[in-house]
Amino acid sequence: MGMKSAACWFSDLWIVRTTALGEGFEKTVTFDMNEIFEDKIEELEYSTKPINTSNHFTIIELQKVNKMPRRKGLGKVKSHLTSIYREFIRKGKLKLIVDNTELKYVEPRILKERFQQKPYSPVGEPIKWKKEINFDIDDNLSVHGFVAIREKASTNEAGFALFRRGRVIEGSFDNGFRPDFIFGAPNSYRYQRVFGELHLNGFDVSFTKKGIQWDENLEIFLRLLKDDISSDEFSLLQQAENYRVRATEKDYKNSGAKALDKTVSDLKDSAPKAIEETFNKPVVEEEEKSLIHTEKAIQKEFSANFNKIDWNISIELSYDPSLNELIEVGNHLIKNQIKDKSIRQVGIRLSLTHPFMIQFTGTDNSKIEPILRIAAALGLAEIIAKESGAKTQGEIRRNFNELITKISNTQ
Repeated sequence: MGMKSAACWFSDLWIVRTTALGEGFEKTVTFDMNEIFEDKIEELEYSTKPINTSNHFTIIELQKVNKMPRRKGLGKVKSHLTSIYREFIRKGKLKLIVDNTELKYVEPRILKERFQQKPYSPVGEPIKWKKEINFDIDDNLSVHGFVAIREKASTNEAGFALFRRGRVIEGSFDNGFRPDFIFGAPNSYRYQRVFGELHLNGFDVSFTKKGIQWDENLEIFLRLLKDDISSDEFSLLQQAENYRVRATEKDYKNSGAKALDKTVSDLKDSAPKAIEETFNKPVVEEEEKSLIHTEKAIQKEFSANFNKIDWNISIELSYDPSLNELIEVGNHLIKNQIKDKSIRQVGIRLSLTHPFMIQFTGTDNSKIEPILRIAAALGLAEIIAKESGAKTQGEIRRNFNELITKISNTQ
């Protein structure tokens, strides 16, 4: 059914010739889709002719083709076909020829590195990061295969390929099966590195053979699989998330050039006016003020001792659109609590609803985190400057807030 429905995409007129091993005759059926629709034909006549019983084949001949993949489209067709039939190609059961070229499946290289419990912190001896999979879901359903980590990350080509009877049913080439429960968000490192081949025994497929009919078994399958690849003995999932490759000079140069071009292009239009307006504002020596309380925020606190004084430091993320500054630094007052004068209360706040954050981070935690770290370091540097006797320690931050707001509002 899959081949026939695919034929309809390319042509409205096609012919099928087929014979099974041992039949002794060949059947020929002509599909004229326009005639079938117009006359509401539900049954098609077919012709037969004698043939050697040792022959067996199915040939679909498309006539008056109205869609033909070319260039990149043809390349994707080849890549998907080699991915779908890789198991047959490996075992020599199938020669796959497209456009007079025999196709071969290129095996992804598997990572062989030391375990990184934390990024850039390898320990132990190098490990080949491949885990054999073999478990039962119930009496009639089982899974076997492997899960591994790609040596070279690929957003397009990572993910699982799900096999049934030796053929990929779901997850071919750049359309890997990547459930969130295992792979996380598309910007996660494991999303780009984890791949595998999983053979599903006993499962049914859709009538076009384009997907697995999971019923209630998907959740069980994913839970068992995740347990298998995140065990303490072989924490493949943790390695995929934490493994980092040191960038080369070429990598830095290429990515840096793109970021630099875009930033300078934006700044040259907005920065001159913003600099002039900020420069003309009078310099003021402010007393340290308390942060305005807002319910639309989340915060965490930690303690430190500096100059023989206990500090309670609060790092806060606000989503209150009424707060205009990107970064705020001041006294952190705990609502409905009496202030303890023996403890220095420090508050550092980053606004998630500032135009800069909306433009560049949204709600992506992996993008928020580095900016929050910079904001925290900037806030603490300001407090330390005051402790060292500086009088206008907040001027840099105030100028920064004004400049970043003016620049962001012009985007």
